Amino acid sequence: MYWNEIEGSILFNKVFSRDVEVNEIDIFDIKIDREAATVIICFDLVNELPDNPPPKWVKGYNRCRCGINCSGVKFLKIEGMSTDMPAKIEIQKNTPHSEVIIKGADVFLNLKCSHIQLMGPSVYISQ
Repeated sequence: MYWNEIEGSILFNKVFSRDVEVNEIDIFDIKIDREAATVIICFDLVNELPDNPPPKWVKGYNRCRCGINCSGVKFLKIEGMSTDMPAKIEIQKNTPHSEVIIKGADVFLNLKCSHIQLMGPSVYISQ
């Protein structure tokens, strides 16, 4: 699966001229909203930077921040936590629920939801 195929990838497809595989991420934060049954996961793509940025973006960026908004969550399991959370991510689009699996040395997340939407990307400079 590619990030380019996930709903909400219009900006993503403008700044990346090629398909980008759903693969490695570095988790920044995870937000859980029980009233809306929503989980938002923000992360940096690992070893992936936009190759067609708009002129207004900062020059010399070395990180690309994205996220996924998972709504209609029916199942959620999270284990582990760290200040640095690189991980592999897998998204399986099934009917009626899609599944997100994130596995890293210090984190494990598994959720099932009815809808996934890509957020971002944005870029920044990290020391």
